[in-house]
Amino acid sequence: MAGSESLPGAAALPPAWHTLPLDDIVQRLATDSLRGLSAEDAVRRLVADGPNTLQEPTTVPWWRTFLAQFRELVIWILIAAAVIAGAMGDWADTAAIVAIVLVNAVIGFLQEDRAQRALAALRGMTTPLARVVRDGAPRSIPARELVAGDRIEIEAGDHVPADARLVEAFSLTAQESALTGESLPVEKRVGGAQPGGTPLGDRDSLLHAGTVVATGSGAAIVVATGMATEIGRIAGLLEHAPP
Repeated sequence: MAGSESLPGAAALPPAWHTLPLDDIVQRLATDSLRGLSAEDAVRRLVADGPNTLQEPTTVPWWRTFLAQFRELVIWILIAAAVIAGAMGDWADTAAIVAIVLVNAVIGFLQEDRAQRALAALRGMTTPLARVVRDGAPRSIPARELVAGDRIEIEAGDHVPADARLVEAFSLTAQESALTGESLPVEKRVGGAQPGGTPLGDRDSLLHAGTVVATGSGAAIVVATGMATEIGRIAGLLEHAPP
């Protein structure tokens, strides 16, 4: 949804933010690591990039989801085989084929239902408000109004409202189990560039939307919002996953 692609000097695709020095990020996002953005600039970016929200999943009635399990050619071949077997009086084969078709449909339906529930859970990980610094002054705003380049301030108990690169960190740890599966909070710090292949859970200078600050406090520059965040990428994969 949002990123740096609409900003001066930004690439068409957002960079891997953990691979860049902090000064480069500040320059790319045309922001100030202490004063944040101006209110006018933030409005322009919000119009250009859109709100910091996950896309609403496509709502499909349950019966359509179930019927969609019968759209594959192989299913219709099995149904035709069941009809032929029934016409020939071979009821055992008919029952077996029908059972296979129904079990396949139920499994597919349950998988799609599970994906929709996972999408709903991801949306539940977002936070309604964010503490941001604009024009050098702290304020609370709806998290959906955050844009790339905003300076946000976080403390223990906060849900991180967007993907962001740390500029200050004081005894800061974050619970990232929803993204990485790591059960223990991970230490976060103001760090330099890391290799491109660094695993998500080891990118200690980045905060990720939907994770929770476990201890400490800090400040960070927003680098991605909405569907451009890591949680947004996961939501997109779930939404477009094949049945």
